[in-house]
Amino acid sequence: MAEQVVAIHPESTPDPKTLRWVISHRRLPFVGTVSSAPGLDELTGVVQKVTARTDSLLVTLAAGRSWQQDGSAVRSALGRALSETTRWQGGDDSRELDDDAALAMFATELIDGPIGEIARAHGGSIELVSANKGVVSVRMSGACRGCPAAAITMHQRLEHQLRRRFPDLREVVEVGGPVAARPLPLSLAPGRINHG
Repeated sequence: MAEQVVAIHPESTPDPKTLRWVISHRRLPFVGTVSSAPGLDELTGVVQKVTARTDSLLVTLAAGRSWQQDGSAVRSALGRALSETTRWQGGDDSRELDDDAALAMFATELIDGPIGEIARAHGGSIELVSANKGVVSVRMSGACRGCPAAAITMHQRLEHQLRRRFPDLREVVEVGGPVAARPLPLSLAPGRINHG
């Protein structure tokens, strides 16, 4: 079977032993510790831990190893692993995500990250209300509530970034005030950015 090419790129983290390998246009089979995966199994003694997130892998090197020395081997191993995700095995903390849970996690990461930073820079906030059947509902507050630029941010940035991670996204909608939305599991508590 020919290996599929998967686009990945590393990003630094506060821990110099750990890199966040961002994966484009590929959904991982679960979130949590990866205990076994083709390619990664060959890195015993090189990699201490691999943790799957919704759109990335956190890879921590073993003691005495460096990214300069081992980065190329890790990238190759990740490529092999990502071409065979059906063979991955998760650790005790790993869990599969249904479509709604995966969409909620993608939305939370964006709201807590780059999209929320835009809102914060303009004196507002965006809160995830729900993710249900391909529809993400958000509540905008502060300076974002009713702002035409916020609508552009929500639709052109949030929706575009979500669609890249979750192609089955139907739409992002803004809700006003309290709504009777399907509650998210406690492990997926809505992301919220507060601004002072």
